[in-house]
Amino acid sequence: MAFRSFNSFKINTLPAIITNYLVCVITGVFYTGTQTISSQINSNSSWLYAAALLGVIFVTTFYLMARTTQVRGVAVATVASKMSLAIPVIFSLFVFKIGTNSIDNWNYMGIALAFIAIYMVTKKSNSVDSVGIKALGLPLLVFLMGGVIDTGLNYVNLNFLSPELESIFPIFIFGFAFSTGIIIAAIQKTKPRIKDIVGGIYLGIPNYFSIYFQLKALSAYDNNGALVYPSLNIGIIIFSTLAAIIFYKEKLSKINWLGIFLSVLVIFLLSHQEILSYF
Repeated sequence: MAFRSFNSFKINTLPAIITNYLVCVITGVFYTGTQTISSQINSNSSWLYAAALLGVIFVTTFYLMARTTQVRGVAVATVASKMSLAIPVIFSLFVFKIGTNSIDNWNYMGIALAFIAIYMVTKKSNSVDSVGIKALGLPLLVFLMGGVIDTGLNYVNLNFLSPELESIFPIFIFGFAFSTGIIIAAIQKTKPRIKDIVGGIYLGIPNYFSIYFQLKALSAYDNNGALVYPSLNIGIIIFSTLAAIIFYKEKLSKINWLGIFLSVLVIFLLSHQEILSYF
């Protein structure tokens, strides 16, 4: 939704993304506290190297996501980014082999239906997209890079992060992303405008907490990405769709509404053990 407003207000993508990462760092420092951060850091921390790598991938993926939104539209960008959940789900189940014994047939059905629900919610009946290699390039890159980010976060949280580091790790990801973005902007001689900075500010605060709460969700579900990422992406799809209706007056087709109802079913199937435990 934020990238859609970038297009509407003629906000330059790169300086807005760079500003966003600086705001993420500032938000994280205020939320966590400098003393807590300094007490958890040493030069031998393996997670620092992971943060550096993810920082570079973050700024690249955000830029690709913004370009896809502006060139191909919100629906295509959303489908590409959310369908990327296939990558962390596959890694969680078959590479990390996390929680496979606790996943039942209803959970597997929910994972499968999540892809159908995402497609149905984001499908635009009046859109006609080219299917050439050039047209598929941006969405494909968003799909792959988004999957790498989620898989990377799952792996690092599983192997390197303690609960105390869950609020600190995103700060360093965004710090490295900011530094990378500054270098790219300097090479391209990109100069930020006031509205680019404003766009980055309102993107930055929720962006920090999106990664922080993603790590918390992974920890709460024993790093089981096969359950977390479908639930997370379905939730984002529902929220962004409702926001599009309220703020952009978008009208949903019957298949979109059916996709929303299917999304609710998916959430139940993925978390039915936890829901039924309250009854």
